[in-house]
Amino acid sequence: MILCLSCPVNVTPISPVEVLAKFTSRATEFIATARAIPAGDLLKNPIAGQWSPAYVLHHMCDGDLHFTTRFLNCLAEDNPAIFPFEEEIYPLRLNYEKRDPLASLASIEGNFAAAKNILSLISDSDWQRTSVHVERGELTLLELVSIAAGHSKAHHGQLEEIIAAL
Repeated sequence: MILCLSCPVNVTPISPVEVLAKFTSRATEFIATARAIPAGDLLKNPIAGQWSPAYVLHHMCDGDLHFTTRFLNCLAEDNPAIFPFEEEIYPLRLNYEKRDPLASLASIEGNFAAAKNILSLISDSDWQRTSVHVERGELTLLELVSIAAGHSKAHHGQLEEIIAAL
């Protein structure tokens, strides 16, 4: 099983406008690439030891739900704790084998649209609100969104690699 190790530990955030633009472009690219995969190829695993496109979609769906929850908590609470999710148990416990990859893609699209809408409406000072990650320490909303953008970029690349091998 290949774990998601794509989120950078050290993030150098840029301005809120630039971070939101990267978050938007990277999510849009991921979604467009995922939509282009023929339904019959979603469950194929062309690279030994790698995830199928469906597993990538399920992982992104679950990860995006976590990221958006973190964004909302950061905006609504004072210094909320962030707990890492145990992604290595998700495929088994959340039934990746049986889940509908198109439902996961729909969730990614809807979750992204909601997060983008919320983030586009917040003040400049809201981007500096903080949460405390149990492993990484204090993170601003700006850093959280930057990490999420990097996550989308990494898994977009993973999808492209899988598509090339199909």
